[in-house]
Amino acid sequence: MAIRASVQPLAEPGHALLRISELEAAPEGLTLSIQRQQGPESHLADDGWRRTEAWLQPEHVEWRRDALEFHLGPEICDRLAGIATVRLRVREPDIGVVGTTVVAWPAMLTSGAIGSAGQRDDDTLRLRTAEPPPPPPPEPEPEPELPPPMPPPRPELRGATRPTPPPRRSGTGGWIMTVAALLVIAGGGYYAYRTYFQKPPQTSVAASGASDATPAASGTSQKSVRDRVGEYLATKPTPEAMLAKGREFAKAGDLGAAFLVFRSAAETGSVPAELEVADFYDPLTQPPRGGFTPDGARAADWYERAAIAGSAEAQRKLGLLLVKGGNGLAADPGKARTWLQQAAAQNDAEAKKALDALPK
Repeated sequence: MAIRASVQPLAEPGHALLRISELEAAPEGLTLSIQRQQGPESHLADDGWRRTEAWLQPEHVEWRRDALEFHLGPEICDRLAGIATVRLRVREPDIGVVGTTVVAWPAMLTSGAIGSAGQRDDDTLRLRTAEPPPPPPPEPEPEPELPPPMPPPRPELRGATRPTPPPRRSGTGGWIMTVAALLVIAGGGYYAYRTYFQKPPQTSVAASGASDATPAASGTSQKSVRDRVGEYLATKPTPEAMLAKGREFAKAGDLGAAFLVFRSAAETGSVPAELEVADFYDPLTQPPRGGFTPDGARAADWYERAAIAGSAEAQRKLGLLLVKGGNGLAADPGKARTWLQQAAAQNDAEAKKALDALPK
């Protein structure tokens, strides 16, 4: 997922060409995430700088000489005036993030979108968002009221057609025929009663006792980790509260819940939470935290977010990770030295020791 990028100012003020190589992606729909190191509001958005990550869509992207060229205008270039280094991420539609890197931003002439007092004219500088919100669905038309259904015809209680009695005969033969006819009529009536009117017998409580016990037992079972975390996040806690809650889960040994809460806090830009998430993936963490499979690329991605925000600890850990590489991350001694130097400049003793151990 590592890519190479460079920025070339163009002759027209406020315009630049961003060239990205080692990235196999179609230019249609590509969006950029641009993050600076200074201040809490570090993500460039369509309405200025904000704390949470935002995605911007340049007006023109094309392939040229084995590289993707992004044409950037004053909406981006003027806002980055005076910034030396930015973290760049590229996202492809329906796939997600396909590349990330840190690029040096050159000094260039602005177009004048920033006033003399240093105020950005955010009312006129609007970037096209990567995914405009879909229009609200049309309200469904009310269904016409239907007349109430006709009740089903009541069954005709007719057991059998009563035969026309033969001419009365003297003796017992006529009496027997009369009794037989009455029995036929009674049997038909009983059948109709059982079939159409009599309700089925209710299942006894004793017989259903075992089945009723099952739902009761399941209702008392513990909720899943995602359910518990989801209920907590539904209360809309602050990033600081989420960080404290994640550490509370971790102290209790509930590392799955701790990770989910840390990640939610990290996605708001919380630097301590970004360090916590990276630690779950870091292959240098021994033993692996929470049973997670080490993933060097993901650990480096989260460390880099915190490192760009100025965390000396993240700069040192990212440098140490890039020295060795592994678990999906290629070693990069040059970048490792750069990050360790930035951490050492903040008087990080471990970073200074690691720098002295690097080959000269």
